[in-house]
Amino acid sequence: MFGVLASGIVVLAGVVAIFWLPGIALALLAVPFLYIAAVLTLTSHRLGPRGGDFQNRIHQHLVDAVGNRGRLLDVGCGSGQLLIRFAKSAPGEYVGLDSWGDDWQYSRSQAERNAELERVQGLRFIRGSAAELPFTDGDFGRVVSSLTFHEVPVQDKTVSIAEALRVLETGGRFAFVDLFDDPRLYDGRHQVLRAIESTGGKVESARRLSEVLELPFPLNLAKVLKYAVLVSGTKPLAQR
Repeated sequence: MFGVLASGIVVLAGVVAIFWLPGIALALLAVPFLYIAAVLTLTSHRLGPRGGDFQNRIHQHLVDAVGNRGRLLDVGCGSGQLLIRFAKSAPGEYVGLDSWGDDWQYSRSQAERNAELERVQGLRFIRGSAAELPFTDGDFGRVVSSLTFHEVPVQDKTVSIAEALRVLETGGRFAFVDLFDDPRLYDGRHQVLRAIESTGGKVESARRLSEVLELPFPLNLAKVLKYAVLVSGTKPLAQR
């Protein structure tokens, strides 16, 4: 879309310049759109297997953080890629939740199709809100989420974090990646850690993604993954 807009502006500038030569300067308006198009294209490339496979590398950190025991919930599962990766790593019960927007039936079918293509069976995909998970307390032994919480349409983004901890059983493990260091979304990382602790969680690790992985351009930009933080831990057994 941004590439088309940039091309349209350049063409318009050329047409104007035929009648009024200084009009060629209108082409400068295309520069921001060209930059955005380039960043989006290169970001997609970096996340894919030919550009460093950073999406799978991030997902692997989540897999390693929560282990392979217990029923697992992926909050904001999207097309199911992270959930499929978990299911391929070890047998178990796996549930993916997403709001998916107005085309949710198509999106869920796409996730199910991806699981079929990867020859993974038994995954459940459910439509719901991360801010109000349709599960009972302690329903899962593991809860993960990748770059979802900041997208939830609520003013306090930590509401979804508290919900994720609510449905995690005592003794269970969690791992979240989100833009927790972005001041436009969260009131500091301490707000996130406090939300986890207030719902019974214990943070074992909280590191910027750039400390875990060497993020190349444009993944290291503020609009991409500069503020991404990987937080993991457990929900300890109540002490007597």
